[in-house]
Amino acid sequence: MKKMMTIALSAALWLGGCSQKEGFFAEDTLYQSALQHTQKGEIYNSLELKASIVATYLNCTAIQCDKNTNEVFLVSIYIDEDSSDESKQGLMNPSYTLRMNGEKPLSVKALSYDDDLIKIAPFRNHWSHYYQVKFPKQEGEKLSLVYTSKMYGSVILDFLKGR
Repeated sequence: MKKMMTIALSAALWLGGCSQKEGFFAEDTLYQSALQHTQKGEIYNSLELKASIVATYLNCTAIQCDKNTNEVFLVSIYIDEDSSDESKQGLMNPSYTLRMNGEKPLSVKALSYDDDLIKIAPFRNHWSHYYQVKFPKQEGEKLSLVYTSKMYGSVILDFLKGR
């Protein structure tokens, strides 16, 4: 009897593992695409986190796949001792800069936490500031985002176009 139950259970698991995933278990291709094109970097001083950046290259995700436009990123910024002035927090903090291949952003659009674009972000938290950042179109295949602190150094996030 035990042998028969073991065979029946094994067959059920084997057949169930090959079935189409639906509902709760369905694949989230947008999330997977965003995760593949996301990089995270942190700036430390004496083992103490000073700033964190998470960037998702949107040109290669299902949201936007137009290679003829500007280079667009979803950027999350956390700064440990950020400015008390809201207009100088996150990417607007004058002690920090963001460049892509040496270029300044063309535009920086602040996003609210409930914005639809943030829902695809693989890493989300309420302590970070979120932005849609556009840079000029680049001809090469490599994009390097450099997030720099005037006091603590910088971190480089590398992305490949068209992947």
